[in-house]
Amino acid sequence: MRPRLWLVLFVLLQFADGVLTYAAVERFGAAAEGNPILATWIVITGTAPALIGAKLIACACGGVLYAAGVHRVLAGLSALYFFFAVMPWLQIFSQLGLS
Repeated sequence: MRPRLWLVLFVLLQFADGVLTYAAVERFGAAAEGNPILATWIVITGTAPALIGAKLIACACGGVLYAAGVHRVLAGLSALYFFFAVMPWLQIFSQLGLS
């Protein structure tokens, strides 16, 4: 796969994770977020600002990885996000009949 496509995929996965996390936090509360730092920011600032900030930082870091030419790391992080962030939320929501 071309390096630029890894960056696009990474950003799309960040967006998907953000949307799914937002839906989970709105339904189950801040405890649905597994990252205690992000969960704290959700309580302090609200769900949308905390998630938008976190995802913007993640996308910026992905951009740095892309610019640095470490495309395999970007690909690996994309795979991790797909299997350990996006897929679990989709599985939870499908079991609840919300997908």
